[in-house]
Amino acid sequence: MTNKEWLDRLAKLEREQIDHYRAGRASEGDAVGLTICSLISEGRAQGFCVPDGRPPIVGSAEAGRSHG
Repeated sequence: MTNKEWLDRLAKLEREQIDHYRAGRASEGDAVGLTICSLISEGRAQGFCVPDGRPPIVGSAEAGRSHG
């Protein structure tokens, strides 16, 4: 998975989560939130950075590389 694919997947899940909350389905929104957290951790382990500025996990295989 590329950094762009990862970011696109995160954005899609965030939209899905918001839709659940807006529709009054908090438990579904919370479940999607857990998936988002897991995906963020997996991406950081691959050396990707999250848009909020959290860096890749130190020692990851691709830490320090630019992805695009």
